[in-house]
Amino acid sequence: MGKVDKAKEYIGAIRIYMTFVLASLVATIAGVSKLYMALYFGAMFWIGIIAIIVLAFIFVLLARHMHKKINELEEIHD
Repeated sequence: MGKVDKAKEYIGAIRIYMTFVLASLVATIAGVSKLYMALYFGAMFWIGIIAIIVLAFIFVLLARHMHKKINELEEIHD
């Protein structure tokens, strides 16, 4: 397996991880908004808020890492 193929596989894996994180983020936002609409501000609401922040941070880190790998792929390909 060449360097280009390996880099493409790695980028594909990161994209799959980003999909899982995004799906979790959307589900958590839906759950927290449902709790907010029910005026329930208990522990689950605040855990959900923290989870949203953490998932958003993970998503941004994965996106930055993916873009870095894409730039490296362009350098390998040249």
